[in-house]
Amino acid sequence: MYKYPCKMSLLSLLLAAASTAPSVAQPGVPVAKAATDFPAQERCAEGPADVIAASAKERRLACSAVRDALQLLGRCGLFPRKLLHVEITRALRHALGRPILGLFDAKQQRVRIANYESIPSLVRGTPYAGIPQHELFKSIVVHEIIHAVMHQNSKEAALSLSAHEYPAYALQIESLPSSVRQNFLLSMRDEASIDNFSFNDIVLSIDPFLFAAHAYWHLRASGNGCGHLTALLAGEAAFISTPLY
Repeated sequence: MYKYPCKMSLLSLLLAAASTAPSVAQPGVPVAKAATDFPAQERCAEGPADVIAASAKERRLACSAVRDALQLLGRCGLFPRKLLHVEITRALRHALGRPILGLFDAKQQRVRIANYESIPSLVRGTPYAGIPQHELFKSIVVHEIIHAVMHQNSKEAALSLSAHEYPAYALQIESLPSSVRQNFLLSMRDEASIDNFSFNDIVLSIDPFLFAAHAYWHLRASGNGCGHLTALLAGEAAFISTPLY
């Protein structure tokens, strides 16, 4: 998910809210905080990022995910231009009030991720529910780090939510272990429909999980994944439909 610093139309806000795949069902019951369960900041050894989280486990998983995200982008010569900031928080909500798994706040230059314990309740009843919790948590961090690094390298403002979400979803799915990724993709439509898929904000809002699967398939099938990322940074990706609103 991407939090826009500029003004948006009501329809755009609704689409942004709908495009947040993990925003489903009901938030989980808050877990009682232990006396020592207070946020601490740690600088990642795996890359130029710091992580604020209440548990060492969350900080370790987040730093591992930062490494994975930077490796995926590094294959295309894309690297962060400044220090990345990740914050794991107990209560994370979209501007419209919906509980969400993660967001990148471009104005504050900060990635925010829902805490580890809240993951199962947030994805209950969705295709993400079949992904092991620790792998899903890491993939969410990957998704938002992709947003952050793409934002740092962008030359033009993206014209649609789809243009923002395509690289984040595609590389999020790619970051999963192969067996986990295959299980997730098998829950989606047949890969044969890839040529007929339209990457637009309406499809993204209706079924972000299907959008995620097709973004991965499309990036892998193109034979020019790095070219797609470069085109997105330049605002010239022809495979992304221009919104009608």
